[in-house]
Amino acid sequence: MEKQRKDGEVEAVPVVIGGMVLDIQATSSIPPHPRTTCPGQIYYVQGGVARNIAECMTKLGAQPFMISALGFDMPGHFL
Repeated sequence: MEKQRKDGEVEAVPVVIGGMVLDIQATSSIPPHPRTTCPGQIYYVQGGVARNIAECMTKLGAQPFMISALGFDMPGHFL
């Protein structure tokens, strides 16, 4: 993909195609027992190989263009 810069030069832009997912990490506050409930905490973490690569490229100073599929649900809105 190409992008026109302000000085008129054409610059190549990296394109990342792949998955974005919402990882769910749960930890129990007490030791779990079979067939019972237990308190704990749930963390939502942005993940997916392509999303992680695009994030790393951004941290290195690039401005990647990402193509991925998202749903119209809570994870899609979060991502």
